[in-house]
Amino acid sequence: MQEAGSIPPAVVAASNEQWGVAIDAYLVDAVRVGNRFAATAYFDLSGCIDDGSTVATPPVRAVERRESFVLLQTLCGSDYYVIAASRSDGTEV
Repeated sequence: MQEAGSIPPAVVAASNEQWGVAIDAYLVDAVRVGNRFAATAYFDLSGCIDDGSTVATPPVRAVERRESFVLLQTLCGSDYYVIAASRSDGTEV
């Protein structure tokens, strides 16, 4: 479990990448649930979600992979998320 106020190193590394789009949130411990993800969010662009909060994304698709990171886009095309770290349950992102 993360200490309150600490940002996981994977989130810091993912946020240092140049994605070419505004990232709505960086996700860790991401688990696929159909075409959505449940995850812990950091650096929420809207400022409405506290770092370390559990979220569920809207329906998304993977649009780019870089090393261990995955850029997701909502099916409506308006939002982007980066999976900085997923749970290793064998499910492909």
